[in-house]
Amino acid sequence: MTTHALAGLRILDMTQVAVGPYATMLLGFMGAEVIKVESCSRMDISRGQARPASGSAALYPHGDIGERPWDRTGHYIHRNVNKRSLTLDVAAPRGKELLLQLAAKCDVLVENYRASVMDRLGLGYAAISQVNPRLIYVKISSQGATGPEKDYGSLGSTLEQTAGLASITGYGDGIPLMTNETFPDPVVGMLAVGALMAALRQRRQTGRGTLIDLAQREVTAAMLGEYILAHSTTGNVPGPMGNRHPHMAPQGVYRCLGEDMWVSISVANDTQWRGLCQAIGQPQLAQDTRFATLPARHEHADDIDAILSAWTCEREHYQVMHMLQAHGVPAGAVLQGGETIADPHLYARGFWDTVNHPESGPYQQVTTPWQLSQSPRRTATPAPSLGQHNAYVLGEILGLSEQDIATLAQEGIIGTRPIGAGT
Repeated sequence: MTTHALAGLRILDMTQVAVGPYATMLLGFMGAEVIKVESCSRMDISRGQARPASGSAALYPHGDIGERPWDRTGHYIHRNVNKRSLTLDVAAPRGKELLLQLAAKCDVLVENYRASVMDRLGLGYAAISQVNPRLIYVKISSQGATGPEKDYGSLGSTLEQTAGLASITGYGDGIPLMTNETFPDPVVGMLAVGALMAALRQRRQTGRGTLIDLAQREVTAAMLGEYILAHSTTGNVPGPMGNRHPHMAPQGVYRCLGEDMWVSISVANDTQWRGLCQAIGQPQLAQDTRFATLPARHEHADDIDAILSAWTCEREHYQVMHMLQAHGVPAGAVLQGGETIADPHLYARGFWDTVNHPESGPYQQVTTPWQLSQSPRRTATPAPSLGQHNAYVLGEILGLSEQDIATLAQEGIIGTRPIGAGT
């Protein structure tokens, strides 16, 4: 019988948008029971609007908003597999009471609101730890739970700027550029999993939970690493370099056969340079004084780029990657979205799950970027519809009667449709 690594761990998921749902999605893949809490008046905003405005249909499968658009946006579906959905108006006294009762039966609470939101609701760590001293409270916020800017809000796209990441992205003669992948969200999501593992180990030793104060801005600044060190030791302010690299040459992306097809090549030392020269059929370049050393290759980077581009443009990007890798040269085909989904290596690794979502239909779902040899991950189940598991959570976990649950629905404490969505 398969035992998942986190089987038996119950997580109260009060996250929204990207970073928090990404963290809890990974925990769900490892077997944790994840209960996502929203309300009918304040859904996870990644569900989209109850009735999308004109022009926003691109968020939905085939551009079709459907009858329940809040259950079928791509942003929501992707990050909320393997979860249960509970709607609960925690601003109402009865809703808050029920949340505290549920927290008493959970191991972990994860939230990513602004720093003071949960405290204002009376649901911060101080209140939660009173009802469950063993609970681990994972607080993911933009600026952290303390400091003069703790109540500032942000998105991953603004954190790249505030933390300094954008100062080194882009081209040398241009303005700072976003990565367009909002690295602070998935990176912090994965780090939240690691921080939780440390807290779980501590709880096993002490019997008590803890507060994890995880600041997205600090994680993003930590990604700058050597650039911060360079400024600290030299006083220089590193700037953007485009596709060049301070320690590797050649380094860049090179056009290949086909429309908008490219390969990335990075050469870090003389051995790799000799391998590249062999791979492209020009071994004599390794003896050329312009390219014999790393400093010389940096100085003549434009000449190398012209030579490489002339070779790569006659070959397919996968072919270039395989040829160079066979000679010990770090190289990777620059894959477009559809190519990533169909990539044979990711398929061989079992990275994708096919999920048949009742609203969007079948699609390829990312899973975990790690594998545990003794506890395989859970197979993805579709992201739940709003309030889909109200009866299970309130009835089976909290022990409420069917009448009690019906009364909560009548009072608007729970529900399965956003307020204002109609019938």
